[in-house]
Amino acid sequence: MNTLTAIADNIHGDWLSERGRLVKLCAHLTSRPDIAEDLAHEALLEAWRHQGTLRDPDRFAQWLSGIARNVCLRWARRQGRDLAHIAELSHNGDGAPLDLDDALLAETDLEFDLERHELALLLDRALALLPPETRSVLIAHYVEESPLAQVAAQLGVNASAVAMRLQRGKVALRRVLTTEFSAEMAAYRPDVTSAHGWQETRIWCLSCGQRRLLGRYHPSEGELWLRCPDCSHGEDLMIHTHALEILGGVQGYQRAYNRLFGWIDRFYRPHLATRTVPCLRCGNILPLHVKPLTPSGPPTGATPPLPPEIDAGLYYTCPLCERDCWESLGGLVLALPEARRFQRRNQRIRSLPTSEVEYSGRPALVTRFASVAGQEQLVAVSAADTLELLMVEG
Repeated sequence: MNTLTAIADNIHGDWLSERGRLVKLCAHLTSRPDIAEDLAHEALLEAWRHQGTLRDPDRFAQWLSGIARNVCLRWARRQGRDLAHIAELSHNGDGAPLDLDDALLAETDLEFDLERHELALLLDRALALLPPETRSVLIAHYVEESPLAQVAAQLGVNASAVAMRLQRGKVALRRVLTTEFSAEMAAYRPDVTSAHGWQETRIWCLSCGQRRLLGRYHPSEGELWLRCPDCSHGEDLMIHTHALEILGGVQGYQRAYNRLFGWIDRFYRPHLATRTVPCLRCGNILPLHVKPLTPSGPPTGATPPLPPEIDAGLYYTCPLCERDCWESLGGLVLALPEARRFQRRNQRIRSLPTSEVEYSGRPALVTRFASVAGQEQLVAVSAADTLELLMVEG
């Protein structure tokens, strides 16, 4: 990348002032400090070439961070590496917390990584239904990012013929996705307002792992409902969120679901120690209450039995906004980056009973989730009085 370095060195002003931050960001994203400077220069060069796409000058730093993330992901793909681990990087090398932009970037990347993983599996299944020659040209150009000329040379044809095959291949792939996999693709379509009745989503129930959740979602209002046909009783909902501040109008059940769990961890986790939290609407600082695990557990005779951890959680009430917010201990655990990767590896999981233990000399609660198809488990230990995370495995 010597040429890139020479060009990037000539970029001045606000661009060059971001160089140090981008180098640090690229080092964290790739775990390769030795190439971080080259990747940062490449990001600066790409940003300079596409500076006309920056719509909000006040978000210049965030825009550059997004470009750097894409540059690092392209590098990782060329190297055959997985960058899902970047969500774990919550601190700088000297132990200081990452700045807000970097922290949000890590969360956003995990959210995108979950979607990419699910979509990649779906595309693999769809590509398998295409003729071999069509599949190979699509993969060569769009997955391996080979130029048309290179693909043409490999196939022994001219570039125009490759372009024609790509066009026909895209049409064929679109036909397969909208027919054979129309139900799966529905989760990523924007038209899921569900104003009338419930829709079956692709999201599996996290309590029983046996049924897909039913959903209703109004993106323009930021209101999401999710319920399990078996585990939800009467009007009970497993998830109900009504906040554009959280969902921001994102389209599709899966994206709204991923966005919500990313927000839960960012919002509640830092405030567990202080037991105060800012109101989502007005910013008023409010006491954060911990509801302990109810000894009696779930209602008797419930079929299937409700998970006991639903009785423990956090809540706050804002008198100014007349707004109550609640989050269960199970939801806090599932929002952890470790838990979200656990869900990515095990599409169907189920909750296990919560138990009370003593951990490092203090009362604690053990929350567990198990894979439906395998033997893997996620185990989290939380302080009983604050619900602060003490240990997580899996």
